[in-house]
Amino acid sequence: MPRQAEFAGLSVGLEPLPDETLFSWCSRYHRLAATGHDRATCLQLFGDHRAGTAHDFPAQVAVLAAKTSGAIGTAAELIRQRTLLPFYLPFRSLALGQRAEQALCGQGIGHLKYQLGLLTSGLGAAHPLKACPLCVADDISLHGWAYWRRDHQLPGVWLCTQHQVPLRVYPQKMDQLARFSWVLPTPVGSQPVACLSGLEPVSSQVAWLLKMGSLSMALVDCAPGRIDDPVRIGEAIRGRLRHLGYIQSARRVRWSMLEPTLEQMSTNLACLPELNHQSDPVLLRNQLLRLLSGRALTHPLRYLAWIANWFSGLDDFLDVYATADPAAPIRAQSSIKTQAVHHGPNEYQRHVLLQATERHISLTAAAKQAGVSYATMAAWASRQAFEPSRRPKKLSSSIWDDVVTQLRNGADKETVAQAFAISIVTVTRVLQTVPGLRDQWHSERQEQRRIIARRAWEEVATLRAYLGIKALRRLEPAAYAWLYRNDREWLKMSSNSVPKVPATNHAVARMHGADARMAEALRGLATLHAQRKQPWSFDELKRAMPALRRLIRCPEKWPLTVKALAFVLAAPKLEHPLLDAVVEQSAVVK
Repeated sequence: MPRQAEFAGLSVGLEPLPDETLFSWCSRYHRLAATGHDRATCLQLFGDHRAGTAHDFPAQVAVLAAKTSGAIGTAAELIRQRTLLPFYLPFRSLALGQRAEQALCGQGIGHLKYQLGLLTSGLGAAHPLKACPLCVADDISLHGWAYWRRDHQLPGVWLCTQHQVPLRVYPQKMDQLARFSWVLPTPVGSQPVACLSGLEPVSSQVAWLLKMGSLSMALVDCAPGRIDDPVRIGEAIRGRLRHLGYIQSARRVRWSMLEPTLEQMSTNLACLPELNHQSDPVLLRNQLLRLLSGRALTHPLRYLAWIANWFSGLDDFLDVYATADPAAPIRAQSSIKTQAVHHGPNEYQRHVLLQATERHISLTAAAKQAGVSYATMAAWASRQAFEPSRRPKKLSSSIWDDVVTQLRNGADKETVAQAFAISIVTVTRVLQTVPGLRDQWHSERQEQRRIIARRAWEEVATLRAYLGIKALRRLEPAAYAWLYRNDREWLKMSSNSVPKVPATNHAVARMHGADARMAEALRGLATLHAQRKQPWSFDELKRAMPALRRLIRCPEKWPLTVKALAFVLAAPKLEHPLLDAVVEQSAVVK
């Protein structure tokens, strides 16, 4: 008897339910077909034993569409309406979106999750199966069985928009217990997420989670490549911040005003399982700087978190994005390099000045004809190597000579004024009226500053082998800034003459920061549920913080998190065999 997979086509009478995922439809078909084995159903539908069993990015969708003769939709319709792929495409290029759809139609997705940025996002590439317990009960009552809704499976969706209750996680796919199986939600078998339990229905965290869910659901309706320009995204965010008064006219962020927003955002992220291990205001500030500078973020959920702060919805953001000018940062940079304004005589004033320097008229008369003060005319004349005659009232000839001598030696104007009991205005007038004195004074002052800056930098330069150039700049910021602007060649030679810290990509520092943040998030989760009577299990913590799965693979890289985990699981007996190995490996490393 030939196998069903060898048939030319299938007679399908099972209509997809509203918002049903492709995986859910296949799971219901598996129940009705009664093939007995999951692999037999997969072979019948997709022509392969395993290719189509992924609940997020199934492969060989084109085979399924051909076998069903389009009864449940074409391959493109199935991908766009019944998989999670459309969630990731609006922030990616149109070309990548086309390659992603071709991958789902082909024999396997290959490196698609890496190309979409999931593997490098720090949020993980797994999508836990989620369902609302009230929706499950309603579906069983209405349809006879429950099904997986696509909206509930989207990243960032953790509250049911209909019932406004937390979604529950079904661990079969996450724990690899049913990796290639067809499963449906049931009233039993689901597990709660710890960071979502105990939230007040009218709290700001619940309102924020609902908004995040609505943004995620709106994102899947966006066309691929609709929001793929990170520069325009940064300008859209900057424009909204400027409208709210958080950015000055010079494009500088008013961080003192933004701090409460970052603190509130950190509190909100602690309730979002995908991002609760990164709920740190300092990290959020750096991420906002990256966003405003036009650099891309690796995961759509990070964009949505910022959009939720300052936009009423995705449509509001898209309207601002459409009007954002991607060339604005370039013009802002070029506007800084404006031409210097020359405060000098115009053509008529130059003619009058020439008559004065040739002694045809006095400086007083020349100033009146030119419409400027005597001091201005005298300063212009000194630049032509013309020294006007003096009529000393405050400065005698000896004091005048002493003042000039002091200024030629680079003395500070305030010091000279105090030494001879005269005003700074008088000292400035001497500088401007003695030919060549002003340039000589500036040259001498420049050399004095050079000596002081070099001496200060040489004192700390020997520490470069231990601290690095960035830390040295913090030790002597003024000296480094002056040398960088005025004596850069010497600064380079001086810096190259001492041993350097080996160049790295700062992976160790980033890893240490990630370890500290995850440990703090873990302790915060335990503190939030301090009244809990039963001990924690490792599986519960993994559901609340999916990033903890990385701990199992490389426990030696997460010493602070291992300590926090051992503290949280300070029950009479640790409840997960893998955790014992983690703690033992951590102890060996120490």
